[in-house]
Amino acid sequence: MGLLALVLLVLLRTDLIGSWRKATPPDAPNRFVINVMPDQSDGFQKMLKDAGVSRFDWYPMIRGRLIAVNGRAVTPDDYVEERAKRLLDREFNVSFNANLPKQNIVTGGKWTDEEVGAISMEDGIATTLHLKLGDVLRFDMGGMQTESKVTSLRKVDWAPCGPISTPCTR
Repeated sequence: MGLLALVLLVLLRTDLIGSWRKATPPDAPNRFVINVMPDQSDGFQKMLKDAGVSRFDWYPMIRGRLIAVNGRAVTPDDYVEERAKRLLDREFNVSFNANLPKQNIVTGGKWTDEEVGAISMEDGIATTLHLKLGDVLRFDMGGMQTESKVTSLRKVDWAPCGPISTPCTR
């Protein structure tokens, strides 16, 4: 029985790694940078370009905990679904982008480039947390609270092959 379990683990591992390699394009990023402050961004990007890095994605991120919806405090205890409880029991990776990323498709509301005080939610998270267009979300980000209105919902393609409408052909 133990030998069968070991063989099964080896086969699954090989299959998982093979699937991952097929789904990952040859030019996929293999380096990630954290803690680049806004005043360091331009210099760091210039350094990358000077080093011959011609293509890179740049997504400023900040960690934030959702603490209120429409002025009402929210906690994991407010939800029945386990995924919702886990989402509210941790910090979100909140990103900023003035323009709609290529691998995102707006599924509800309207994305307005550079709109102040607006937030676009991934539609799966919005569904799980029962959030809708027009809701005002309050986040605690490093001790600073900020509010944003949900103005659009998005489907995000997390696969490395390209926009949602572009299938992987490898």
